[in-house]
Amino acid sequence: MTAPTASTGLTAPAAPTAVTPAPSPATTTPEISGPLVTRVGGLPTEALDLVPSATRRAVAEAADARAVRERLRPALEDLCFTLVPLLDDEVPLRRTVLAAKRAVHRLRALPWGDDLPPRLAERAGPGAAEAFAGWQAAVRRCEETTGRLDTLLAGDRAAVPAALAAHLAEPGFARAAALAAPDWLRHGRPRRRPAESRNLRTLYSYVSRAAVKTSPFSTLTTVGEGGVPAGATGSRPAAHSYAATALAQLAVRCLAREPGTAGLLRYRLAPLRPGGPEAPAGLVLLPEPVADGGLAWRLDRVVEADHAAPWLAAFAPDGDHGLEGLLAGLGGSDPFRRFRRLLDTGLISPVPPWRRGEDPVGAVAELLADQPYPRRTTGGPEDGTLPAAGSGGPVGLAAEVRELRDSAAALAAAGEEERVETLTRARATARRWARGAGLDRFESGEVLYEDVATDLALPAVLDVPEVRADLTELGRQMRPFLFRSHLYDVLVDRFTAAYGPGGTCADVLGFLMGIAVDGDSQPDLDRAAVADRAARETAGERAWLPVGPSSAPPAAAVLFQLAASGLPAVRAGDYRLVVNQFNPGTGGLVTRFGPLLGEGFRDRLRAHVQACWPGRACRELVLWTEVNTAQSRSAGLLPPLLLPGETPGDGGLDLSDTVLTHDPDEGTLALRDRTGAPVGLAYLGLVPPHLFPPFARLLAVLADPWVNGSPHSDYVLPFALQEQRRDEVVPMPRTGFGRVTTSRAAWVVPAAALPLPRPGESDAETVLRAEEFRRRHGLPEEVFVHRLTGFGPGEPGAGTDRKPLWVSLTSPLSLSVLAQWAGPATGHLRLVEALPERSAHPLRDGAGGTRAAEHISLLRWRRPEEEA
Repeated sequence: MTAPTASTGLTAPAAPTAVTPAPSPATTTPEISGPLVTRVGGLPTEALDLVPSATRRAVAEAADARAVRERLRPALEDLCFTLVPLLDDEVPLRRTVLAAKRAVHRLRALPWGDDLPPRLAERAGPGAAEAFAGWQAAVRRCEETTGRLDTLLAGDRAAVPAALAAHLAEPGFARAAALAAPDWLRHGRPRRRPAESRNLRTLYSYVSRAAVKTSPFSTLTTVGEGGVPAGATGSRPAAHSYAATALAQLAVRCLAREPGTAGLLRYRLAPLRPGGPEAPAGLVLLPEPVADGGLAWRLDRVVEADHAAPWLAAFAPDGDHGLEGLLAGLGGSDPFRRFRRLLDTGLISPVPPWRRGEDPVGAVAELLADQPYPRRTTGGPEDGTLPAAGSGGPVGLAAEVRELRDSAAALAAAGEEERVETLTRARATARRWARGAGLDRFESGEVLYEDVATDLALPAVLDVPEVRADLTELGRQMRPFLFRSHLYDVLVDRFTAAYGPGGTCADVLGFLMGIAVDGDSQPDLDRAAVADRAARETAGERAWLPVGPSSAPPAAAVLFQLAASGLPAVRAGDYRLVVNQFNPGTGGLVTRFGPLLGEGFRDRLRAHVQACWPGRACRELVLWTEVNTAQSRSAGLLPPLLLPGETPGDGGLDLSDTVLTHDPDEGTLALRDRTGAPVGLAYLGLVPPHLFPPFARLLAVLADPWVNGSPHSDYVLPFALQEQRRDEVVPMPRTGFGRVTTSRAAWVVPAAALPLPRPGESDAETVLRAEEFRRRHGLPEEVFVHRLTGFGPGEPGAGTDRKPLWVSLTSPLSLSVLAQWAGPATGHLRLVEALPERSAHPLRDGAGGTRAAEHISLLRWRRPEEEA
């Protein structure tokens, strides 16, 4: 049967709706499965002791004194107001009382000393005299406590820069900082000038990230498997360092654009498919490598093929081609020039010369192993010994590829200075390669990566019966909020419109291309996305809709932390379990750590994935493996399903060797191989599928059609909480059940209401305003701050999700960092209690320091159709 038309306005009949079974305990109860991954802070939480206890007491005393003064002010103002008309016949005394009223309003001392003027004491009476004396004492107490606080804060301000900079003497932290911010270490010179505002803010940022956040990055946060002995050797944790996959892609494209090296590669043609009446020349799937900052991806666009068809029609479709055959088919007086033009437009793409699980840059180096190159003996990247890619030709490129491979492999053992130099050279290389690849606007961001295993023995918290029981109950409560995406309905509806109920599609690629045609709008997909957002609150029967045998069962990765006095308390069941957020549960969040944590870890993870598709052959679906580092590092656990542009893999099944079928009884789709056996499709990538362009998103939703709309975690969508975004602070209570906290206490705060430093204000005044703000609204001293962004086009930060900032409301430095971090475009923020508190993380290091830890547990549920 032919592929469906390209029209996005197609009105398709609704797919038959299967009868959904009522949920049962067997359906709602999850199985805790797979390995337990724990992410560990690289510095003790004590590294953020920015406010000494003496200063904290002084803040409380000064705030208490101000509270007393504020409490006395209304009554004293009223007293002065009452006295003024009684003194009309005594003008000097009346003026004195008016001056006192102004002083009280301004929270200042009265315009006389300790002794009340005798005539005023006589006229005012004993009660008034006592009130005036009480005010003078309260003002004096404020002055004394504020002065003492000023002195302490001045000492703290002088000590904090050195205290933060001292962490740069710790090899692990310094080596991670060299990887994260080499330019800052080289030019900012934080050790010499730690008090400079930029250095101070940057130090604060990285120290807080290492101490209380758990996003893996080098030794700022390390990882391990709970209950498995640490992989440390000696005093340094095991580390795995590697170059960005985007660099290998750039090198390959440099080779492809040079006549002398283009023949080393194989090539694919952009897929061409029939397009129907509205696209008579057909549709073409054009890949475009894109990079902006730290993320590189492939933008797959389905467009009309009018310009492409004449060039592609002469070649066999859906296969690899050598350069010689392509040039012969292109013909003309300068076939290579034609070849390079088609390469730049995406109609021809190089096949990655590496396989899944291999080091991409290392594979390119092996490809160039026979290329002669000058060996560097001295000098840096600008000493002229290595010609730049695109200007020095294949000789310079071969040398740079080899140097990049070797320096990336040596990164784990390199010290701080060597890391800075290595990363600086790698970034310069990336810029040259981007120009040589014809991708001047390709900004690859981070170019070298490192995953580090913790050297701590991590507890097997899933062996604690109470923890397992809490996660199981959490799963029961979550399950009604895991629902089948409306995008899956789009697939079913469009399929049955083209192939009929119970039909079979032999060209899966063409079917997907027909739905995902690039245009001003895609009504089907847009409506489905809106419907998914609406269903997060009331999933209803969508939670129990069946899915086909290729799709994942309901599953979730639960990211949680424990608050306890120590690990013995956890083992005794004396803890609080705090749910941070959820991720898809088929394993993609943790697959990237396989090379670091070893084959035992990979075996346990593979067993979890295969258990999601019992009795079926399972393939991994990982996209952008030829350009995106996170995706390529996540690949290789299972034999892959191969799409155009993706990296080859052992035992791979090409999408062209599959068919898509419809089950009319259940209203579901199944991907099958040519024998008719269903193919289990596990999305194991790290990039969330909702970030994919439409073509890739449709295939990802076939693999995992479940939307996790559960409110049982602390995560809030950046554009959410619209009703709470008011002109006043809106508190939100802590929620949970038993030992489990599903949402921390939080406060939605308009940015204008934040107690941020003001020009010319002393540290004491800033901190005391923050203390008054904190007390008035019931906030703790330490919070995590999240920006709440807009949703509509053109709104500042619309749709972005920025990492939270740890803030101490008693630290002038922390408040100044918050002021810069929030920025002028932020309308509202969500301030969230730090739970666990820094002292309440149960994990301890060898020196007794408290380490922040976050655990990742995988849950899976029975398929709804298994209840029928």
